[in-house]
Amino acid sequence: MYAVSTIRPDRLGLPKLIDDKKMKRGDLDYQISDQGISFFKWKDNRSVHFLSNYHGNDTCKVQRRLKDGTKINVTAPIVVKDYNGRMGGIDKADMLRAIYDRDRKSKKWWHGLFFFAVPEIAYVISYISYVEARREKMSSLEYKRCITKGLLTKSKPRPKRKGRPKSNGDEQTFFAKKRRKGNLSVPNDVRLENRGCHWPTFVSNRGRCEFCALKNIQSKPHSKCSTCNIFLCINEKKNVFTIIIKCEFPPLLCIK
Repeated sequence: MYAVSTIRPDRLGLPKLIDDKKMKRGDLDYQISDQGISFFKWKDNRSVHFLSNYHGNDTCKVQRRLKDGTKINVTAPIVVKDYNGRMGGIDKADMLRAIYDRDRKSKKWWHGLFFFAVPEIAYVISYISYVEARREKMSSLEYKRCITKGLLTKSKPRPKRKGRPKSNGDEQTFFAKKRRKGNLSVPNDVRLENRGCHWPTFVSNRGRCEFCALKNIQSKPHSKCSTCNIFLCINEKKNVFTIIIKCEFPPLLCIK
């Protein structure tokens, strides 16, 4: 984990750097420990001290305003620019976690840490990464709903009924009406997201291809999706697997 922060110079264990009286605005002094932790001292209007585990002695230019309102460029270490740009990240993460927090009181302190704090922190990190990667606006509540829906509606194989089948066909009628006509059994949240986790697998038993079933085509392949857990045709003539994973509404012409 990479981290950078300001620190008071009188903390124990910090090395001694150049005295403030010998430094002018824009001067820099630093030391790097054997563990790769850098301690910086930079002179602005006053001396500012930084600790970082991923910065070197690279410098950049930052703007500073004088008393008369004019702006000047001052030489500063790159740690100053990164700190100012990302300052408040922990406060923002706490804010996102507290908006729809599911924390519960418990007499055991570690319950709140492992059952609520760690999952919520992972949720905040995944939410920020998702928004930055997709470059689209999505509220925290909507993102949490998508995650919950994907986990609850993930397709699971229906256990086979032991014994002789019922003669009245009530069970077959129930499962036939359970799925809406024209839709796949797996939701779009599971099917279209995390495309790198979808892989074709081949099993001994055969099952009806769900995509072909929507087009009233009889096909019972041995191949299925490892994540969606549904049977899909994968052969030389047609590859339904790539159509299902990539397309929102797969066209019929793709499987001819």
